[in-house]
Amino acid sequence: MKKSLTILIILLTTVVTFAQDTPAQATTFGGSADMYYKYDFDNLPGNGKTSFTNSHNSFELGMVSIEASHKMGKAAIFVDLGFGNRAKEFTYNDNTNSFMIKQLNFTYEISDKFKVIAGSFATHLGYELLDAVDNKNYSMSYAFTNGPFFNTGVKAQYTLGKVSFMAGVTNPTDFKTAIEAGSVQKTFIGQVAYVGDSGSVYFNATSGSSNPATSVNKTQFDVVASKKISNKFSLGFNGTYALISDDITSVNDEKWFALIGYATYAPKSNLNLAYRLEYFDASDAVVTLSALGGSSIVGNTLSLNYKVGNLTIIPEARIDLSSKNVFMASNSSPSSSNAYVLLGTTYSF
Repeated sequence: MKKSLTILIILLTTVVTFAQDTPAQATTFGGSADMYYKYDFDNLPGNGKTSFTNSHNSFELGMVSIEASHKMGKAAIFVDLGFGNRAKEFTYNDNTNSFMIKQLNFTYEISDKFKVIAGSFATHLGYELLDAVDNKNYSMSYAFTNGPFFNTGVKAQYTLGKVSFMAGVTNPTDFKTAIEAGSVQKTFIGQVAYVGDSGSVYFNATSGSSNPATSVNKTQFDVVASKKISNKFSLGFNGTYALISDDITSVNDEKWFALIGYATYAPKSNLNLAYRLEYFDASDAVVTLSALGGSSIVGNTLSLNYKVGNLTIIPEARIDLSSKNVFMASNSSPSSSNAYVLLGTTYSF
């Protein structure tokens, strides 16, 4: 009897010890959804030149995002699926088997400072994010619209206090598979970041295949900064510069750049006013950005965010002014300006 009791105690102790040594498991689920109504003052759909809001006098469903993540010990997985027109525009190069996968990546933490991430992940460039719920302005900037959107490959990140470093190699930009890209050329990505208590600065870079069907490559440098001035007022900045080169000839060598300022004022916890001012210069990118006709554009966007729990209502007004007639007026004649109002709605869960 005593022998059996001793064996039972040993078995229970072993089980408890094993349970304590087993890494904790945690699975989280979440997501968001958005929709909008837009009225273009020139009464024309497709008059805008930025992503996701090219409609007129129509209620439009944006995107439903479903996210799941799981972590066990040093390994983790993140899955981000998107359904709707916004997701379709974001994964514009993908076929029907993969276009719903916005992000899918695996992480292995070699140490508490160093980790490796493999899979498909949203670009590290730019201030704005794909999901409408993550932005204060519902419509997107010209810099976001002209990418990059995402990369598929492997990257390593090292964090030392408030400073971090990232470097990686991926398939051609905006492709989840080199087979669909029709090219085995690789894109190289990198980032140096500082994240402080009231502000942050990111220096980003990407260089590699831009249009795999040809010999065109793109190198882009990008700076993103944010600063919390007070509990109610914060500022943001994004500067980006892109060089497009041809491996065979320099005839099509082009460049474009953008400077964007963001200001947010929150008089109440559930109410904030967001203003975005963008200067986008495509005067040296006539071929690459043909829709902009070699123009420079000043975009002004004013958005109000009213929160009711997880629901956010976003009335927005926008006017874009171009150096050339790249828009259309109500009489279908070329115009150098475009103005519209929209009402966006987002919900996170």
